[in-house]
Amino acid sequence: MNNSGDKLSFSKRKDSGRIKQIGFFAFQLVKLKYQLNNLSRILKPVVPSGEFSMLDKAHLSFSSLFRHMLFSVLCFFAAWMMVVIFQNVIHAFLLYLNGIHFSYSLFTISYLPGDIYEWDEGSMLLIYSLPYFGYLMFGVYLAEKTGRMKQVSWQIRLLLIWISIHLIVYFMVSVLKGVIIYREFGIAFQWVIEVFYLRLVIAAIVIALTSWYVRQRFAYYFLTAVPVKIFLSSDNLKKSWLTWITGIAIIPGVLMAALMWYPEMRINVVVTLFAFVIFVPSFIYASVYIQIIKIPAAGKIVPSYVFIISVLAAIYVILKLLSTQSYIING
Repeated sequence: MNNSGDKLSFSKRKDSGRIKQIGFFAFQLVKLKYQLNNLSRILKPVVPSGEFSMLDKAHLSFSSLFRHMLFSVLCFFAAWMMVVIFQNVIHAFLLYLNGIHFSYSLFTISYLPGDIYEWDEGSMLLIYSLPYFGYLMFGVYLAEKTGRMKQVSWQIRLLLIWISIHLIVYFMVSVLKGVIIYREFGIAFQWVIEVFYLRLVIAAIVIALTSWYVRQRFAYYFLTAVPVKIFLSSDNLKKSWLTWITGIAIIPGVLMAALMWYPEMRINVVVTLFAFVIFVPSFIYASVYIQIIKIPAAGKIVPSYVFIISVLAAIYVILKLLSTQSYIING
């Protein structure tokens, strides 16, 4: 009798466990369905009824949103190229002033044999530390300045915002690479802090603070670059704008940069993608209060597919050709 009772009790516990597993999976399916429905409403937003004109509502169509995204890809890619070229010019100028032998090209700098005797601690710290903090501060300043612009078109605002976030990301990427790689910012980083784990802790703090700042401010900045006010009428439409011009736009932008720089700068592409994977979700789902901004009537036009693709192709081809040229400096 006892054996029969034990078997019955075991069978009940087994059935109860199965019911709990089924309930858990059912809950996960319902949760997944809810999230997919939310994503669908973000990617294909419902056109609100009300005081908005038909021209404004047309911006919410899939075709228009896709065109916004392509233009954001253009801004993302152009801004990234400008930031890398800008920092490379600054770097080359400082090397030239310090009499260092090097080979300069549009995106990269390589050193020549014999320059080791020109280095000293002061020049090393000057070249490989101060400029990077300058890029960070300039990125923050440019973002704050762009957020206050009243008469500038949304296209220019979007480009300036992408430039500012790329400057901030460039600093963050330099710190992350500097933990392990003895190049660029890593030269000064490892020169000053020799302990690996201490560099790792500092890099983690930099990531945390940078992510906090980006989450707090850049959702607002990207929302100031809307072409029409209808995107500010609800939280769902705000998320639609941020998802299309940031979350989706970074994918083709990063792929274009990878094709441009492969294989020399592949580590830069990977670490930058990692940074944006951290940043983008944080401000897409940020709760943002934004007052109705002034949008110039002439600035509501979305560039055509022909214009966007032509400019993207022209930038890519021109930069690819220029990047093959190199010059010996102080040789």
